[in-house]
Amino acid sequence: MILAGVAHNNPHYDPGWLPFFAALVMLAGFVIVLVGGAMSIGVRDLVGRRKWAGYAIGPVTITIGLAVVALGVWLW
Repeated sequence: MILAGVAHNNPHYDPGWLPFFAALVMLAGFVIVLVGGAMSIGVRDLVGRRKWAGYAIGPVTITIGLAVVALGVWLW
């Protein structure tokens, strides 16, 4: 059985809201990447002794942001 949402005869099929939400997901990912970069620079410029989490928080945030961007590209 073929689902109606998968098979259609209209060559100008409108995918609906998916591209809009995919763009929002990518925008959110870019914001997370920028926040991670700012955190990396901000933590680096702090004075005093830091633990390993202080060094890891920026790159981990950037990685999460890139994963969100990849999800948005996949949804697109």
